[in-house]
Amino acid sequence: MANRNKNECALPLNTLKIARTENGIQRTVAALDATWKDTRCFTKYTAFLVNGQESVGEGILEQWANETEWFIKDMKHLLNLEYHKFWSTVVYNTTTLESIVSFLQNALPFYLVPILNSMDNERILPLYTSAHTIVFKVIVRLTTLRETDTCWMEPEFYGKLVYKHFIITVPFLFDLISIYSRDNIEEISRIVDFILKLQPKYIQDLKQGLSYLLNALTIIQTRCESELSEANAPESTLNDLTLYAQDCSSVLVQLLAISTPLRQICSELNVEFAISNFYDNALIVLFRNIQEVNKHSPYLNNLNDMRVELLETFRSILCVQLDKILENADGGLLAADKFISILTECLANNVFVRDYKKLYDIEDDLAIVQLGYKSVDQVKYDFIQKAYTKDDCDMQEEFSRAHSTCEQETDQEITASAEQQDMEQKIEQNVQYIMELLPHLAAAQIRKVVCTYDNVEEAVSVLLEQEIPNTEMQSVEGQEEPVIPNDPLDEFYLRTGIDRLNIYDGDEFDVMVNDKVKGIIKKGKGMPGQPKSLNALLDDKSHIEQVRHIYRQFDLVAENDLDDDEYDDSFEAMTESESRHVKLSKDARNTFVDEVLDNESDSENANESEEEQEANQNQSLAFCENPELARKRYEERLNSRYLRRHGTAATGPKEADVRGKPKGQGQDSKVLLNRRHKNENKSLSGNHNRKQGASYKRNRGMLPS
Repeated sequence: MANRNKNECALPLNTLKIARTENGIQRTVAALDATWKDTRCFTKYTAFLVNGQESVGEGILEQWANETEWFIKDMKHLLNLEYHKFWSTVVYNTTTLESIVSFLQNALPFYLVPILNSMDNERILPLYTSAHTIVFKVIVRLTTLRETDTCWMEPEFYGKLVYKHFIITVPFLFDLISIYSRDNIEEISRIVDFILKLQPKYIQDLKQGLSYLLNALTIIQTRCESELSEANAPESTLNDLTLYAQDCSSVLVQLLAISTPLRQICSELNVEFAISNFYDNALIVLFRNIQEVNKHSPYLNNLNDMRVELLETFRSILCVQLDKILENADGGLLAADKFISILTECLANNVFVRDYKKLYDIEDDLAIVQLGYKSVDQVKYDFIQKAYTKDDCDMQEEFSRAHSTCEQETDQEITASAEQQDMEQKIEQNVQYIMELLPHLAAAQIRKVVCTYDNVEEAVSVLLEQEIPNTEMQSVEGQEEPVIPNDPLDEFYLRTGIDRLNIYDGDEFDVMVNDKVKGIIKKGKGMPGQPKSLNALLDDKSHIEQVRHIYRQFDLVAENDLDDDEYDDSFEAMTESESRHVKLSKDARNTFVDEVLDNESDSENANESEEEQEANQNQSLAFCENPELARKRYEERLNSRYLRRHGTAATGPKEADVRGKPKGQGQDSKVLLNRRHKNENKSLSGNHNRKQGASYKRNRGMLPS
């Protein structure tokens, strides 16, 4: 009543504004605003494990009952909120949707609900029923556009609101369908059609959801082919796969049962082929394996129910094509061709086709196709008619033929086992007979020869001609069976965790795996540490390092007092001249090496300056200018010009790396770009103009090559 007084003009929720007094100040606030949200933290629904085989602890049930009571109170509080506060709480309080979705995700599936009746605790079933009912009422209110004349919102705004704020999503719809559609099919059908009508974007989302659902069916089929290939599959694995398959197929079946537009979407996604393959390769395989393990398993009934529901779903998708044919629409011919194509593709699944023929009469469908469009390919039509309209007598003949074949195989097995027993008895008689003739031989040796030769006389002759000493035979019998050594690859895997597929996996010298390996990896010319070119070889300074320790020994030389009587004047003069160049002081470090190197550098500079002076003096008398001096002068002129313009010395062009790493280790992107640039620009300018080079040399007095 309060909300009606506030909205006397019956404005929609998206345009309605309500007056609100705060701290003595009155202002108008939009009806859908965070100001009106309920700040309560809504309780999430928790599930308990129910599988019908193991009993649930009493303490767990009591805890679940207490939490569920709080959950029901929160849902009732949410349901009793005013219209604008209800929607403001749903949009702006995130715990609201989390609480609703928690029940949809953790609620019991339809096939486990009857188990609640068998529980000893009497509180469980009423509480679960109350939670189940109150959540459904909240969802109905979420999907109601107009509650009263004053409590409503515009359709376009509603479609954008629920899609933008993720109030209703495809997983939400899937959970809703799997829990409520079997008991409330009309209301769920209204909700789905209502959502798809107001927000067409959900159609594209549902296509992706159906694709994901088909992918789940494919995963189940793959697991059945891989895990059930062995005959010793545990019953727990079979039960888990059955429940997984039942959950997925139940959503698909109910989704197509409640919504007609979704059948058209499924026809576009070729769901019928996925159903037929899943029927033959998953359900039938599960049924056979469970029947072998436990013939009285309750999961067999679940699989039978799934088989019937999938056949009905397949039929509903086929009816989409039949309806198009009966409507005489423009795509009727395509629908007829599609109908025949579906039946043709499904012929690969024999069990599915057989069960489908038992439930539905295919002749009426083919008559509709033939009557509606006679231009359908007659060859395909006749083929489908013969394949799907097989007589019952033929089926009985095949069954009797298979039954007789099984009986024949059983008789053959019994006969073979009897013959084998007779053969063993005959061999034992022959062994006893030969042991009476040759008692010194071992029984094992005689039995081996008798099994090789059918005739007793031949066996005796072989034993006499190739007689083995009894002691040797006993030693052979006393030996233990040879122990097969373990695979070294398995031991390596257990020790290192590396699965070696070839001899190079995990090797310390494998350059394909290790960036730095032990040993020397030769790259280019020469070995590491050796000169790379002729200039590096000629400019070798290694001899300095070799003689460095000799000069360091001069540090130990001390200056001794020399007697004039022991040495003559000439030797004194020589020592005085040498002391000018080599100065040795007591307890001081020798500087002989530095002086020698300085003298060498000074002599080299002096020689270069002398050569330049001689060249300048003899330049006028030279036959032609020295090319080395010309190049040097040209280079200095370029450097000085670059320095005047840019203020810094010119640097040479950067050499692009086109060599890269060794083959097989992968190349960097820069190396690949440099190679490409070199390949594309190698002929940008000519570098083989011999005429120009010859003219250049001839003008300067040189002989062209």
